[in-house]
Amino acid sequence: MTPRRILLTLANATLILAQAVPASAQSPGPDLIARHGAAVTELVRRQIAEQPGARDLDRIALIGDLLKRRPDIAGARTVQPIDRRTAVASGLGNNLRLAIGLTTPERAAALSREADAVFNPVLDLTIGYGRTDAEHRTRVGKAITKAVNADGFNINSPFKNLPPSENEGQAQIKDMKLRPIKGGELIELPIEATPGRTFGSPEESLNYTLQITQELPWGGTLSITDRTAQREVYYRAGYYWEDGMWSTNLSGSLNTPLPFTKDFGSDNKKNAASRSAAAVAERADWDLQVLLNTILLEIDTAYFDTVRRLEALETTAANRDMIVRQQERMDRLYALNQTTRLQKAQIDAEAARARVRIEQSLSDYVAASQALSLLIGEPSVIGADAIYLPVDYEDDLAQAVPADLETALRTARESRPDFKVDDINRTLRDINEALARNQARLDLRFVASVTAGQNGTTYGYADPLKSHTGIALPDSLSQSYGLGLSYPWANRSADAGADIARLGTRDQDYATQSLQNRVRREITERLAAVQAARARVKAGAAEVDNLETSVASLERQQALTGTVSEDELIQATRRLLSARLALTGARVEAKQAESGLLFAQGTIAGALAEQTVASQFDRNRLSLLADAGHLSFFRPAESRTDRVAKPEGKP
Repeated sequence: MTPRRILLTLANATLILAQAVPASAQSPGPDLIARHGAAVTELVRRQIAEQPGARDLDRIALIGDLLKRRPDIAGARTVQPIDRRTAVASGLGNNLRLAIGLTTPERAAALSREADAVFNPVLDLTIGYGRTDAEHRTRVGKAITKAVNADGFNINSPFKNLPPSENEGQAQIKDMKLRPIKGGELIELPIEATPGRTFGSPEESLNYTLQITQELPWGGTLSITDRTAQREVYYRAGYYWEDGMWSTNLSGSLNTPLPFTKDFGSDNKKNAASRSAAAVAERADWDLQVLLNTILLEIDTAYFDTVRRLEALETTAANRDMIVRQQERMDRLYALNQTTRLQKAQIDAEAARARVRIEQSLSDYVAASQALSLLIGEPSVIGADAIYLPVDYEDDLAQAVPADLETALRTARESRPDFKVDDINRTLRDINEALARNQARLDLRFVASVTAGQNGTTYGYADPLKSHTGIALPDSLSQSYGLGLSYPWANRSADAGADIARLGTRDQDYATQSLQNRVRREITERLAAVQAARARVKAGAAEVDNLETSVASLERQQALTGTVSEDELIQATRRLLSARLALTGARVEAKQAESGLLFAQGTIAGALAEQTVASQFDRNRLSLLADAGHLSFFRPAESRTDRVAKPEGKP
């Protein structure tokens, strides 16, 4: 509710009580409050709930009566009152273009997270199982070997220091199963062999590989790999050593460009892609505001188009009623032979024209209502059987938005989302140009690889912790370093890309100048339209007053003296109708021009939110939310100006 509505409500309520309470009474009694309380309550309830007033109810009755006579236009549709706030809210909630546009920032934010995720470390974990059965080929067949010494132990076994037997020095394999090559049963034979065979067979192992890869922000890749194996090596049949199962290999590799070369620094490909995606995500929010402002302007314009058609229909109906009254008076005079047949024919023809104008105005109003219905949402959602009748718009037409060229231009530069989009486009061009220059540099890369390993094919460590601790003194240390140079002959492709990016940045400068000129021209045109419409309203109001006085005077003269002809009265009536329609059009065009000026400034969302609030409480709530930074699109103009004027870094 606007402050004016609140004052009107309080004034009306006070007037009712003042009329009801005698001047000598000190305070209203219970009976007086009981008699007039219902009227005051109904008045306040209508103001707060934005319900149709008396004039709105008369319009609803008028439209309903006209539609009953035109079932071809009305069909099964009913008249649905709608105020400006409801129209805007329905448009925001049900407009399909806006519903699609709302998903654009979400997609852009997801793409930004995807591009930035390249700098998150990548963890790869692999677990594998392996088994090896090493066999020794002989003339007779293949034997599963377990190389042992004369005592029956593996020559590398920790038990090799036991007292030797009498057969020390004689190497042979005991209890071996021989597999014949061409069928037959398994046989057991002592097989002569020599020391030094493959020890520790069969072998089973579990391999754990953990790799971490990190893309470096300045360019290059760092990778660290941990390979740990758990081996069960059998030294005798059915026995393995549990205290030596774990071994670890740790390796690291670095692949990075050298400073001041290709892909080094903040302008490398991956970093540039991340920054570009973040800028695109920010631009998506401003693109959404551009779409939101456009839809709000379309809804507001369509709503006041419907208002214009409604008032034109009401004015045409009033003109018809006036012509009908004149026709009835003429019929009475003609019946008394006090007027001519020509005069009666003239007024009858004018009455027929009035009915035709009613039909045309009704068709125009229904078409405008249908256009509004299509803009404020899906018909199946908001009611396809409704003919919308604007209500409670007098205050909206009466309010005048301050219009000043310099203020409008400054506000547009601070608030219009097109300029924010243009700034982000410039940022994207700068990122693209810096990337192109980076790619045109010499490609010189440094590659390093270091591997520290443990030879755990036979013996390892008792647990993985000891295995990783022991990597500080590795069994083997492998290192490799290198420099790689890549430079195409004359580097023509990369240089051409840098030239194209530089030209794109120059094009952006021209686009910025074009946007500034377009916005300035648009604001100038909108401001001129506002001023012209307001001038027409003043002139039209004066003309309507003069013509109403003239028509009333002609009617009195014709009734009293009969010196005024019907043609004079009809011409005066037509001029009055045209003046009233012109005044209605000028009032609506002034409001539409104001909305267009707000759109050109980029403040239409906040202005509509402020103009269509239901109460002063909601107005204060909007200001508090804006001051707290919780409103992105619907900030009131005062809060937006205060926020822009604050220095950066200050809350």
